Amino acid sequence: MAESGGVGRVRPLVAANPGPLTLDGTRTYVVGGDPCLIIDPGPDLGDHLDAIEVTLGSARVAAICITHHHADHAAGAAELRLRLAAPLAAAPDSAALAGLEPPEIPLRPGGRIDFDAGHLVVVFAPGHCPDHVCFHWPEARALFAGDVIMGEGTSMVAPPEGDMAAYMTTLERLAGLETEVIYPGHGPMIQSAAEKIEEYIAHRRSREQQVVAALAGGAATPAAIRARVYEDLDPRLHRAAEGSVLAHLAKLVSEGRVKLEGDRYLPAGPEERP
Repeated sequence: MAESGGVGRVRPLVAANPGPLTLDGTRTYVVGGDPCLIIDPGPDLGDHLDAIEVTLGSARVAAICITHHHADHAAGAAELRLRLAAPLAAAPDSAALAGLEPPEIPLRPGGRIDFDAGHLVVVFAPGHCPDHVCFHWPEARALFAGDVIMGEGTSMVAPPEGDMAAYMTTLERLAGLETEVIYPGHGPMIQSAAEKIEEYIAHRRSREQQVVAALAGGAATPAAIRARVYEDLDPRLHRAAEGSVLAHLAKLVSEGRVKLEGDRYLPAGPEERP
């Protein structure tokens, strides 16, 4: 369904795929006038693709852009590409992982996509998954964040795709952009972009400290650490929370601050650190 709000010429639509990790559904954005851009066509749901076509009207589509390969963001691209005869703009890895034909517009970090209201700059943004990119719209000081930043709560970063060290680097990179508004892949628009990004960085640093404290307190498995760090958590999110704990542990192991012995994680002594 269509959603009101937004700045400039951005028309969000919400797919009917709500859930604990997708919130009220994946957001697709129609950006600009004629030609316009479609960002993250969403899941392959006929009603959602129909709604995108209705929103477009007679406008031409300069590109169908995807932030990453996950099905709730990219699966609708194949059908929409056929319906609109519009080119796909995607990282080659994203297209391959999503089972799509190679993109007519292969995305590289720093590349640009032009449309009637300016241009988008491709920002390399791994962490949630290795192929993730964000789109920065300089003319509107806006960022299309995919799954890197959520409109509510925090993003999922969990092995094997998630990499916490890469994610922290991505957040620092996004903090360096001139951005006032964020359009997330899930949840409402964020109008205080800099504050939200700093909030995300602070949250992850705090969560890491909680993981370290849990380890020091004797918790040695992801499940035990999750139970201490994520109290009163909805049971449906236990697995996701343990994935986040694993991502933090992998970062700490790579930094030499934690060691893995069998299936147990233990604090590394000073003499064991690089």
